Amino acid sequence: MSLEEVAESYLHDLINRGLVQINELSLDGNLKSCKVHDRVHEICVREAIKGNALCVINDNHAPKSSHWLSCQTSHWPITQASYGNCTLDDIRSVLIFGKDVYYSKCRLAYPCLKLLRVLDLSFLKWSRSMPSEITDLVHLRYLSLSTIGSLHELQFLKLKNLLTLIVTSWMEKCPLHLRCDILGLPQLRDLRVDKRCSQYLPCLVKENLQTLYWLKIASSDDEKPNFRMVPNLKELGIYIEGQLEPSYLESLVYLHRLEKLKVEVGRVERFCLPTSFPPNLKKLTLRHTYLPWKEMDTIGRLRHLEVLKVKDFAFCGSKWEPSKQGFRKLKALLISRSNLKYWNTSFNHFPVLERLVLRYCWELKQIEIYCSFFTTLKLIVFECCYSSLVTSANKISSGRPLRVRKIGTKVEMPNNESSEDESVESSNELSVRKLKEKVSKSLNAFKELKRKGVLVGSWLKLIRPSLMNKFSIVFMSSCIG
Repeated sequence: MSLEEVAESYLHDLINRGLVQINELSLDGNLKSCKVHDRVHEICVREAIKGNALCVINDNHAPKSSHWLSCQTSHWPITQASYGNCTLDDIRSVLIFGKDVYYSKCRLAYPCLKLLRVLDLSFLKWSRSMPSEITDLVHLRYLSLSTIGSLHELQFLKLKNLLTLIVTSWMEKCPLHLRCDILGLPQLRDLRVDKRCSQYLPCLVKENLQTLYWLKIASSDDEKPNFRMVPNLKELGIYIEGQLEPSYLESLVYLHRLEKLKVEVGRVERFCLPTSFPPNLKKLTLRHTYLPWKEMDTIGRLRHLEVLKVKDFAFCGSKWEPSKQGFRKLKALLISRSNLKYWNTSFNHFPVLERLVLRYCWELKQIEIYCSFFTTLKLIVFECCYSSLVTSANKISSGRPLRVRKIGTKVEMPNNESSEDESVESSNELSVRKLKEKVSKSLNAFKELKRKGVLVGSWLKLIRPSLMNKFSIVFMSSCIG
């Protein structure tokens, strides 16, 4: 087992014991994020502080020596005055959660930081280049930064022990400029940078690299990328700008361990699917590719594909008739923002599909799902789709173990179903409207109680605890006033 697989098994063990809670599941039903209960969190923090493993720095707690520093203040807490007497073995991890730290006050040159392993500055919005002493922390294993501008002066190659590097821009209109030799780091396993940061595949084989987001491919005029240089990749994101020949990405077939692939297209007139895909690909995401629906047959032939996400007009056209021999192992399908009008599914289409998510499919009014789905389909989610689509799915789910969930609907205009002025009501608008209705009923009850001489405190007991949030309290107070 790999280190990641061992860690995942430990995490599931904690979940089974009830010490960790599942917070969010991925489209295919796997664990995406988790959390701990407030009481469990309090116990963990208290015991970590008691054992001198953790120091939480905020307005109520002064800095002190500890292995882990959790900094939650608006000022930079690591100064000569607070940590000048610390030994080299004290501080191993620094996590910054304050968002208004002035960058010029941040110094990382103190001796107590020389053995630092983890440095997370992703919550800080740096407006200029990062402190140059970051690259002197040669024992770093994990580094996360958020900035704008150029980072060419930072000598990342000095971080010989770095395993994970995350660099993002906090302002979309100010893209980052990174050195093109970052993949030359000898121990690097996980690299995550913005889409428009040019990264090229290394000239030497990098067997340690497992995750790469994003690899930018500008045009077919350059030399074709040789994915044999990163043979052990498991996750890959490709951002394409410029016209490519179908054979330009043919070396993807050599990524035998790749399980997750994302392809996003920028300024390209026409995109063609690669002639070959990684043989063991399980998850595929396409965005802004503008392919005809008939190209779905090529994707359907991927033998191990389990999750497919097509976003932001990845496929265009009004009609889709899937191939009967495709998608034999597909368990989850997401279609987001599409002009699809007619989708006919019949016997042998998607034989093991379990989850279907449709978002912003404004033209699709009805979906024909035949009996081949009934034994496997467990969940259908509609977000901002026609109410008629939701109605048809509810008829299918009647008497069967199938859940239909809607998040807002696109409602037809009365007496004019062909009108283009249909309104889309978001889930937030629905929540506010329902909340106002419930509060209105409660106010009527309050008036009746007041007429009978009952105190306001008794009226408050009629309100459900779930309604007692900031909005309802302000809303009710204004009405009472």
